[in-house]
Amino acid sequence: MNTTNETELELAPPPQIYLIMDLSLTKTPLDDIKTIAKEINTTEFSPLSSLLIKQNDPNSHCSKEFVKGIQAENIAVLIEDNVPLAKTINADGIHLSDDDEDIFKAAIETLSEDVIIGIKAKQSRHKAMIFAEEGCSYVAINLFDQDNHQRELEEFERPPEINWWVSLFSTPCVAWDISSTEQAVEATKQGADFLGLAPEFWQQGENSAKIIDECVKTTSAIERYLPAL
Repeated sequence: MNTTNETELELAPPPQIYLIMDLSLTKTPLDDIKTIAKEINTTEFSPLSSLLIKQNDPNSHCSKEFVKGIQAENIAVLIEDNVPLAKTINADGIHLSDDDEDIFKAAIETLSEDVIIGIKAKQSRHKAMIFAEEGCSYVAINLFDQDNHQRELEEFERPPEINWWVSLFSTPCVAWDISSTEQAVEATKQGADFLGLAPEFWQQGENSAKIIDECVKTTSAIERYLPAL
């Protein structure tokens, strides 16, 4: 996070890119994702690290071969809310879109220790803290979906915020559903470890790689600092 006393601080790395892919959007076919991954990972900054697949259609063609091709580009592949599918296609992890403690515990019991288990923290700061204590790989926070009336709640009943989270916890934070470069800039300034780019933002067919690249260049130019030890 930015500070005026830069002499005592160390530059923090830019946030990594976490693409949220919706297979119901047809502008970016599965085969094109591999091309996009290669194009982005040959740029100067190359922070594309994760791809989440929203698999609402059981007939979509997400396969072991597709996952393996993405993983070959050093990109982790996660599946949303479908533990059996994640295991079947050898995905790197699971993203849980509902902050239900029972669902989270069941995922931990079902999956091996080296599998990524991320969760979207929606309801309260207290619940987000519980998931971090129980070993989630990351907490996803939607910076741009905070109702104003929630500010009136007690501190730990409020939905978590990125700058609050990163100032207190080491568990990585994903800024969720980023829909514009302007939002990506704000999330970067607040200290997000990952930028979860919404499918509507980047799944634009042949323009997808360009959109992602421009977002990466902009956010990588923002100076962030870590407190000196």
